[in-house]
Amino acid sequence: MPMYWHNLSGGLRVMLDRFYGPVASGSLAGKDLYLIYQGAAPEKWMLEAGVYTIQRFASLYGLDYKGCISYRQDIAPLKARLHQSI
Repeated sequence: MPMYWHNLSGGLRVMLDRFYGPVASGSLAGKDLYLIYQGAAPEKWMLEAGVYTIQRFASLYGLDYKGCISYRQDIAPLKARLHQSI
């Protein structure tokens, strides 16, 4: 998810908005969602706002939110969790 001026990109916002209505609530149940948050040195509040939005989206459509990668050091722990779930 690219950041645009300290927030979610327009492209991602459009995708989230287009789910409302045409996609039934809970219709993605059983699917995992991993978030890769890319930006130049995002601050804690920026990450929290993006994660909140994605967690809410996941809960609306039944997705299982698994976590967020925003820095290189986040990759190994999330990768280990991914391999445990396979």
